[in-house]
Amino acid sequence: MDTVVIGLGFTGLPVAVAAATADLHVLGVDASASRIHDIATGAPGCGLTTVDETALAGALRSGRLSLKHNEIVAADNYVLCVPTPPDRHGGLDTTMLVNAADRVGAVLPKGALVIIQSTCEPGTVDQLLSARLATASGLRPGTDFHLAHSPVRTDPGSTASAPRVVAGLTSACADRATELLRRLSAEVVTVSTLRAAELTKVFENTFRLVNISLANELHALCRAQGVDVHEVMDAAGSKPFGFLPHRPSPGAGGDCIPVSAGFFAANARRYGLHSPVVDAAITVNNSMPAHTLHRVRVKLAELGLPMRHVHVLGVTYKPGVANVRQSPALRMINELSREAVVTYHDPLVPELLLDNGTRLTSQPVDTAADVVLVMAGRTSAPHRTSAPVIDCTAGDAVPAA
Repeated sequence: MDTVVIGLGFTGLPVAVAAATADLHVLGVDASASRIHDIATGAPGCGLTTVDETALAGALRSGRLSLKHNEIVAADNYVLCVPTPPDRHGGLDTTMLVNAADRVGAVLPKGALVIIQSTCEPGTVDQLLSARLATASGLRPGTDFHLAHSPVRTDPGSTASAPRVVAGLTSACADRATELLRRLSAEVVTVSTLRAAELTKVFENTFRLVNISLANELHALCRAQGVDVHEVMDAAGSKPFGFLPHRPSPGAGGDCIPVSAGFFAANARRYGLHSPVVDAAITVNNSMPAHTLHRVRVKLAELGLPMRHVHVLGVTYKPGVANVRQSPALRMINELSREAVVTYHDPLVPELLLDNGTRLTSQPVDTAADVVLVMAGRTSAPHRTSAPVIDCTAGDAVPAA
């Protein structure tokens, strides 16, 4: 086997297809049997990935891409694309990553390459994963096998690509990883150390969270003075240098932006450092779903309307992506369910499991709803209703036109 890709979510499946398209024989492995079934039947998950479905079908049909549920074999190359969620302190929960490394190590042949693509807190690859691979394989990292880190830099729901940042445990490791990634048609930017690569990904996402939180603070300031925040943002965007637009929202969600900021802050604490700007941005972001819900209550009180039955349009963390991890809409629904009947519609999420164990099923707008909240941009839901429609996509409660 040429290449084994472990984890076939929105980052791993495109790598597997790209490798197969480059005439490598690829084994795609995932812990979810249902995910393997969806991919094998040509339904990779309704927005979960941006993989070219024609290329996927061709790779499967040709036999260059095969799929297994939790079965890792000996290969020349391994790419680990497993989830790296935060732990309760905001740092990296290494459980899935360590499990994957141990299982790769158990079959790792001499001379093979292991690329860690998952987002990592700085120090994870050179300290933790290097040792786990060495222990499981009995091989010496950087001598008997190559170890590299190339953090994924994708925008879920978009086909746009970014250069791959790559670092190796040694220069030879970096060269080997660069060779493979270039074969997959990736533009490569090499950095000198594994930690530099880890910090690159963590910083660029933390940068976004800080600016999103700043945009939300600007929104509150504009509202207090009767100023249109979007007019201010658009005018600021006319400056040709030194400004990058970030729009207000009910909070940044997903697997990357808020998680990376948590990794940044946790990593700073490990070295006895403070990160007050990042800590403040995390606090602002975490407060936004509750703030948005407060704005909804205020608006309904102004309109003299009850909030006995609320229907939510769009529950994903961003439009067009079938992912509710750290979704502000889901956090609001969990809170609303304590005081009102809640229904929702989102074509990308047929079912929701709430914190209290309640399962909700996506459905068109209920005619009994007192109010409809638009959370994740426009959806394809039929939403003809006499109930007021409130746009919450900018972290506020604005009656829809």
